[in-house]
Amino acid sequence: MNRKDLENFKRILLQKKIRLLNKTGNLQIDLDTNIGDEIDAASRNSEKEIYFELAANDKIVLYAVNDALIKIGNEVYGKCEYCNNVIPVERLKAIPWTRYCIKCQEKSENLKTRK
Repeated sequence: MNRKDLENFKRILLQKKIRLLNKTGNLQIDLDTNIGDEIDAASRNSEKEIYFELAANDKIVLYAVNDALIKIGNEVYGKCEYCNNVIPVERLKAIPWTRYCIKCQEKSENLKTRK
């Protein structure tokens, strides 16, 4: 992968990181609002459950984004963590924080569904 591609992926990853962090901040502000009656409170509780789930998923992506940024700094970005083969640029364009090539991702998912 050339330097220009690496810089582009770094920019994309940093933008994703900022969006995730801003989203988390916005969710926290929304959750702290305590105005309304019992119906509003019930609605807020449902929303909180959804937000917590979203926040959990966002944390997973945020960790993966941070790991990808570290890999760029260590000059190992774009290599599968399992087989160490180069991840195709097309896959990185679709999911810049991916850890695995498609073949190893499928293996990983198959192992998870068997448990």
